[in-house]
Amino acid sequence: MRKEITSFVMVFLILTSLLAVSGVAAQPSEKVAVILGFKNKPDAGLIRAHGGEIKYVYHIIQAIACSLPQKAIDALEKNPVIAYIEKDYEVYAIDAELDNSWGVKRIGGGIVHEYNKGTGVKVAIIDTGIDYNHPDLDANYKGGIDYVNRDSDPMDDNGHGTHCAGIVAAEDNEIGVIGVAPEAWLYAVKVLDAKGSGYVSDVVAGIQWSIDNGMQVISMSLGSSSDSISLRDACDNAYYRGIVLVAAAGNSGKLGGGGDNVLYPARYSSVIAVGATDKSDKRASWSSTGSALELAAPGVSIYSTYMGGAYATLSGTSMACPHVAGTATLVFASSIDSTYDLNKNGSWDASEVRERLRDTADDLGAAGWDSWYGYGLVDADEAAPAPSGDTTPPAQVTGVTVTTVSSSQLDVSWTANVELDLNHYKVYRSTLSVFTPSATNLIASPATDSYSDTGLTASTTYYYMVSAVDKAGNEGEPSSEVSGTTNGAPALPIMWVTSITMSKDSRIAGRNTFVWATAKVTILDTNGDAVAGATVYGHWEIATTDSDSGITGVSGQVSLQSDSVKKQPSGTTFVFVVDDVVLSGWTYDSSAKPSGSIEI
Repeated sequence: MRKEITSFVMVFLILTSLLAVSGVAAQPSEKVAVILGFKNKPDAGLIRAHGGEIKYVYHIIQAIACSLPQKAIDALEKNPVIAYIEKDYEVYAIDAELDNSWGVKRIGGGIVHEYNKGTGVKVAIIDTGIDYNHPDLDANYKGGIDYVNRDSDPMDDNGHGTHCAGIVAAEDNEIGVIGVAPEAWLYAVKVLDAKGSGYVSDVVAGIQWSIDNGMQVISMSLGSSSDSISLRDACDNAYYRGIVLVAAAGNSGKLGGGGDNVLYPARYSSVIAVGATDKSDKRASWSSTGSALELAAPGVSIYSTYMGGAYATLSGTSMACPHVAGTATLVFASSIDSTYDLNKNGSWDASEVRERLRDTADDLGAAGWDSWYGYGLVDADEAAPAPSGDTTPPAQVTGVTVTTVSSSQLDVSWTANVELDLNHYKVYRSTLSVFTPSATNLIASPATDSYSDTGLTASTTYYYMVSAVDKAGNEGEPSSEVSGTTNGAPALPIMWVTSITMSKDSRIAGRNTFVWATAKVTILDTNGDAVAGATVYGHWEIATTDSDSGITGVSGQVSLQSDSVKKQPSGTTFVFVVDDVVLSGWTYDSSAKPSGSIEI
């Protein structure tokens, strides 16, 4: 398989034009920062066996971010367990309330605030962090993480992330500005530093954190001119998990509006690409255009919060993006229109919110979709209209209990509600206690008063809440939180190295004689039967220091060959050490570190 190594340019989209990107920051000569994609489960042991330093082992995609010697990269490109290898390059950034927020006012946010402020919807700002002490943001800030400094304090040291956060959810508090969803919950995911420098690996980690922490909307005002398999897979996974992803289309547009220049990740099919308009609803001359453009939003001279408790006016598709993210937040907080509830679960899902945003956008430019404005200017009061008719929710669900069935199943039951217009229930699950029910942790919408939760992890505690939904779509208060723990997993079969048989060979090239060794490793189970399909990882010592891996055949054996060396003095030894043996559904007994040796 041919593996492609791709470099990435993560840049801000603040300004109306792009400056030249500086050269790639030098990595230590002996190590190269890369992201390795695996065909199956990521194997940290393989990275360590090749002298690698691990940065992240992802679980939303089958990949590991790490640093490796170039020789190891060359070897791993030929390894059958590797799907792709791409470089993780560092680059540099380019460098009265409602009346003050003209963009929020233009898309109808002020109208929606009379009945919907996006209360409690969880929004991740993947950016430079947030000034969480800002008086227009502090009440809505709920936490975050810093992947730049590797800690839990995502304070903004650039200003860009704080500006975007204010557009989404600046408070309705009679000072400064107001956001599109002024009671949304903001989470800062810092992946870019004070200079706007970032790594693709950190963005992927930020998306993974957003999934793990129940985000409903992700706003990404950053971009790359190059595709990334790992970033695309992370975005696809988040969308599949029910998160609406919104990204700036880019500031690479041509003055005449031609070309297809939407950046990544906005260009991915799982992400809403947003272009920028001015106060006259005209496309900003620098706003990117193309087939991936989905929506437009205000992005010229946008006044919003800034670091240090200040305010600033900025332009760019970076500013347009959070207008759409905020509108998606309002939709999540509204009662679902039955026309869009395709799966009939009584709540908004990511694909349904996205369709709603498209259908309610104000058409601009050519009729219908076009490459300048997409489906049109996002329209908050059309996307999240005032509720009508029955607004009385069902009573709170009571009597919830959890029964352990097996290592992979818990049964949840509750006392049935008595409302005559009851439609169904919603079952929410989390692995964290004191969680907030949301679309991302909604697991079922049964019509009866019980649910069997299957496919769970052994020896794990799960927390549940249940709510009732009537035929008008009104959802009652969630039940009290209850928990249950799955049984321990049944013991896995054990495999071990029973023997390492060594042999040597040589060849003559001119006056030189080259020698190498072969280690035949045998893997058996506790019954003495051969184990086929196990991947054996190991390394050579003394005569040579290369690493090898291979998969056992039906005989339970695999032969691994060392690098060849010029013939050494008599007594020189080749030593092969097994580092790990991996096979899904099996346990490797590594109590002894097996090795074999042979002398020249």
